[in-house]
Amino acid sequence: MDQPSMKLVLLVAFAALAGCGARQHITPTQGRAYGEALASQRARTPAAGQAQAVRGLDAQEADIIAQGYRQSLAPKDSKVKDEPVLLIAPQQNVARQASLPPPSVPKQ
Repeated sequence: MDQPSMKLVLLVAFAALAGCGARQHITPTQGRAYGEALASQRARTPAAGQAQAVRGLDAQEADIIAQGYRQSLAPKDSKVKDEPVLLIAPQQNVARQASLPPPSVPKQ
């Protein structure tokens, strides 16, 4: 490239980069609600980063939560019966065989 065209390329590149640095807003209030929503999610305590999560519930708390869940699913006029729940751990050493579902279209 010759000297004048090189200067022109540098001038255009500099002008493009100078325009990228400024943050333009359509109105003075643009983005305010978005920024406030993000700010409301931040912790307000100085030691918020050191908070420890509660591990598990005791049996009474879990029972209260389960009863409330069952009652919320039941119709309004019916009474929810407490049915025992049996939890079975999966077997670890048994080789699982993939069972194929039956074909959706029967053979003719």
